[in-house]
Amino acid sequence: MITAADDAPAKPWQGWSTSANLKTLAQIAPGISARSLRGVVSSVFSLGVGQAVSTLSSLLLFAYLSRHFGVELLGIVALAQTVALYVTLGTDQGLRLIGARLVARHGSAASVIIREILVKRLLSCAVCITLGCAYALYGPVPHSARPYILGFVLAVIPYAFSLDWLAWGLNKFAWLGGFNGGVKVVFLVGSLIGIILTGKTLSPIILANGFAAILGALALWTVWRQRWKEEVASSPVAEVLIQKELRWLAILPLGMANLLNQAFHNLDTVLLGAMSTAAEVGRYTSAYKILFLILGAYWLVISSLYPKLSRAKGGPHARRLLFRTLLLVAAAGAALTVGIGVFAPVILRVVYGSNLGAIGLLRVLVFAIPMDFCVALLSTVLVSRGYDRVILASAGSAAALNIILNLFLIPRFQALGAAIATLASYGYLLAFLLQQTITKPVFADTGAPSNAF
Repeated sequence: MITAADDAPAKPWQGWSTSANLKTLAQIAPGISARSLRGVVSSVFSLGVGQAVSTLSSLLLFAYLSRHFGVELLGIVALAQTVALYVTLGTDQGLRLIGARLVARHGSAASVIIREILVKRLLSCAVCITLGCAYALYGPVPHSARPYILGFVLAVIPYAFSLDWLAWGLNKFAWLGGFNGGVKVVFLVGSLIGIILTGKTLSPIILANGFAAILGALALWTVWRQRWKEEVASSPVAEVLIQKELRWLAILPLGMANLLNQAFHNLDTVLLGAMSTAAEVGRYTSAYKILFLILGAYWLVISSLYPKLSRAKGGPHARRLLFRTLLLVAAAGAALTVGIGVFAPVILRVVYGSNLGAIGLLRVLVFAIPMDFCVALLSTVLVSRGYDRVILASAGSAAALNIILNLFLIPRFQALGAAIATLASYGYLLAFLLQQTITKPVFADTGAPSNAF
């Protein structure tokens, strides 16, 4: 156990020189050393290009819809995407993270891992698609949104077959970035062409979304069979070990954590759709999309480090580097908060053609940026080290708080109430994760990942 006393001689801001930190990185893990920093930068760039294309494509579609059809359609599409996202997470059950973690450690067992994950995803997909369709048809959503929600839910089926997690675990970041960006580009182009040719929005958007999902899944399967399978040296592997880590009782905590984490992040969109109007959903989404431009760029850096963190060795140096990094990302987030807050009216007009009445919402939500930077880093570290139950507890309690606050604030303040609830919940989640990271042996000297709560 690393205690506070172990780190007492060193202050978080001391010793922050290039040579010292390259040495520290080398001590933490062979995968995070001076020689591999170029590889990390290359991985981040590969993911970054895909993420940038994905985010830009999504933003362009929302900008087009808001300019030509108004904020209500924007809200309907955002609501449909949000419901489909919950169905996707229910289908995945945390298997994307676990699969990437297993492949990063046992690359020779990739075929076994694929088989085990595919079986479980198909089972969970059948249940979640059924529930999602029932919500689309009978749930508390605006009537005009029902066909959109139904179409987006059915488009989740190809995701059950997706191998994006395999690309992640094998460090195939160029392919992963291409997958993320390519799916969104196909969705954007297909939607725009369909809308322009038919003058309608429902069928072009739904069909383009489904086609993009199918094409993305087929592309990664093709690459796996023709290229990656030959690159991964097959060797005898303890299938019992793989099956043990992929038991339902082992994966459900992380699966529930992912669902609860998503509930924390955007259940307010669903609740706005249930307790307010599609226009309010559109206003809230327009502000939140601006944040995702910033957060997406940061998340791709964290994602590129996930396989390396899964293999990382522990020790006091690792702990010190983690907390120094937290200070840096918090400072960067604070600077972005000030900049976006000042230029909020200009940003909204440039993107959407008008401010959509979302200036105040954006200026409230930007305060989530520094907190999200820290939360994303801490969460990724904890998951990579095997603390799935800690993530479940943090996500569950934060989501519960967020839901309670939204139920109280949305009827009174509409979209602004959802924004206030988001900030309050972020503050709680950050405090929880900090406390767990400090008290748990996350980077113990042995470096062995732990499943202890």
